[in-house]
Amino acid sequence: MSMDAITIDGLCRQLQQELSDSRVDKIFMPRREEVILSLRSRRGAWKLVISCSGAGGRVYLTGKKTENPDAPPMFCMLLRKHLTAARLLEVSQPEHERMLLFRFSAYDDFGELSEKSLAVELTGRRNNLILLSGDGTILGCLKKVDSEMSPQRPILPGLHYRMPPRPVRRSLLALTEEEARALAKKALSQEEGAKALTGELDLVSPLIARELWHRGGGREEALAAEIMDLSRRVQEGDYQPTLLRRGEEYVDFSFMPMSHLGEDTQNLPQEGFSQMIERFYGERASEERRKSVSSALEKRMANQESRLVRKLANQRNDLLRAEKREDLKRRADLIMANIHMIPQGAEKVTVTDYFSPDLPQVELELDGDKTPQQNAQALFKEYTRMKNAQQALEEQIVQGEQELEYVQSVQLALQQARDIKEVNAIREELLESGYLRSKEKHPKKKKPAVFQPREYTSPSGLRILCGRNNRENDQLTLRTAGKNDLWFHSQKAPGSHVILFTQGQTPTGEDLEYAARIAAGHSRLAKQSLAPIDYALARHVKKPAGAKPGMVIYTDYKTLFVRPLED
Repeated sequence: MSMDAITIDGLCRQLQQELSDSRVDKIFMPRREEVILSLRSRRGAWKLVISCSGAGGRVYLTGKKTENPDAPPMFCMLLRKHLTAARLLEVSQPEHERMLLFRFSAYDDFGELSEKSLAVELTGRRNNLILLSGDGTILGCLKKVDSEMSPQRPILPGLHYRMPPRPVRRSLLALTEEEARALAKKALSQEEGAKALTGELDLVSPLIARELWHRGGGREEALAAEIMDLSRRVQEGDYQPTLLRRGEEYVDFSFMPMSHLGEDTQNLPQEGFSQMIERFYGERASEERRKSVSSALEKRMANQESRLVRKLANQRNDLLRAEKREDLKRRADLIMANIHMIPQGAEKVTVTDYFSPDLPQVELELDGDKTPQQNAQALFKEYTRMKNAQQALEEQIVQGEQELEYVQSVQLALQQARDIKEVNAIREELLESGYLRSKEKHPKKKKPAVFQPREYTSPSGLRILCGRNNRENDQLTLRTAGKNDLWFHSQKAPGSHVILFTQGQTPTGEDLEYAARIAAGHSRLAKQSLAPIDYALARHVKKPAGAKPGMVIYTDYKTLFVRPLED
C-alpha cells in the first residue's frame, strides 16, 4: 500500500487547495489510532481522517458518519484544547518526506493568537500524529517514543521536534539528463536493477522503481527518459491518481497508471488522491475493524466453550459414579444383616450374602476405627448423598448443554458476520446476557440494532428470511413469522432460524428444499455433504421461560436431508 512520498505530495496539493482557510469545528477519536477533524469554511464542510494504524497510515477527506466513544481519550482532549476553532493556514510536505504538516492559527490560554501544528508521520510501522507548538516543542503525541525505543529521536511532550532521519540518496528533482543516463547504466549493470533505482533515488518507492524498470525495457536511453519524465511529473504536479484492482479486490494505488503488474490488474483513474485513498481503505478498514472486534469475541467464546466442555465432562463422570450408588446400599445392608458376626475393630470381614439365591460368601472392607453399625451408617449416608447428587447433576447437565449450545450459536454468528455492525449487535447481545462486562460505569441505553435479516426468494417467489444472530432469530421466529409460516433449523446443531413465508399458499417441494438449504448453509452443518434440517409450522415453535436468546423448542416437525447452500 503505497503512501509513498510522491503520493503524499499529490494528496498535500489537493488538501491545501480544498481546506485552506477552513476552521476546526469538532475533533473526535473513534478508534485508538484514528483522529477525525471536522472542518468548516465558506465553501463547505469536511471531515479529515488521520489514521496512524501500523497496517495502513493514511489521510483523506470523507463525508461518512462515524460512531464515537462517549468518553474521549486524553489525546483527543488535548487536541480539542489547542485546536478547536483554530484556522488552518497551510498543508505542507516538509522536505518531501513521507509526512504532512498541518499549520493552524489558534488562540492560546491568554487569548493571544499563536501557531500550532499537527505533524502526521506516514513512515510505516512508526506512523504517528504529533501536536507541536509554534516553536516546534512537542505538546503531545499519539504514540510516545522514549529514548530506549529510539535513542536518536525520542518523541515525548516537552522535547523539541526533529524531522525523521533520511538516507543519503540523489534528489530526483535535481537530477540532470546526464546523471539520469549514468544512473540507468548503473542499474542495468546490476542483477536487481529496480532495487538499485530505489537505493539511488529519493522519493522512488519499490512499486515505482519496478514500473520505471518495466517501461525502460532494458534500454539505457529509455530508462533514463522514464526517470526524467518522473522528475518532471513531480515538479509540475502532473499526477493521475489510480486504483489498481485485481478481480474484485483493490490491491494498491499510485499517482500514475501501472503497466508492469500484468493484464489481470486494472488501472482505475480516480478524481483525486483523497477519494482514491478513501475508496481503497474504506472496505479494508471496515474489514480490519470487524476482524479486530470479532476475533476478541471469538476468543472469549472459545474459552467459554472449553470451560463448559470440561465442566460437562466432570459432571457426567460424577453422574456415572452416582448411578453406581446401589452397590453402597447393598454393602450397608450386608453389614447390618451380618452385624452379630462382625467383631469390633475389624478392617476386613467375610459375610454371607443373604440377598443372592445361592448365598455366596462376600468379603467387605471396613473402617477399623468405627463400629460395624457406624460403617453401615456411613455407607447409607454416602448412598443418600449420591442419590440427591444424581438429580442435581442431571439438571446441571441439561443447563450446561443448553448454555453450550448457546455459546456455539454465538460462535457461528460471529463467523458469519459480514460487517462491524453485525459484530457489534452480537456484542450487545453478550453484554445483555452477562458474558461481557461494560467498561462504562454508567452505560447509556443504546438504540436496538436495526432488524435486517438476510433475505432470499424461493423458486416459486415466496419470501425467505434468515436471522443473523440470536436476537434476530427470536424476533424473526416469535414476532415476525405468522402462525402458518414455516420455520427451519439445523437438527441438533447451532444455526440461524429461517422462515419461509407461505403467504396463504402451499409451498412446493423446491421451496422447502431451498429454505432448508439456506438453514443448512447458516449452521454448523454447512460443510457436510448432506445436512438434516428440521422444519415445522411457526406456531409449533415456543420459547421456554428464561431461555437464552435464540433458544426454542418445537414439536410436530419433519426432517429434510439437503446439501447446504453456499451463500
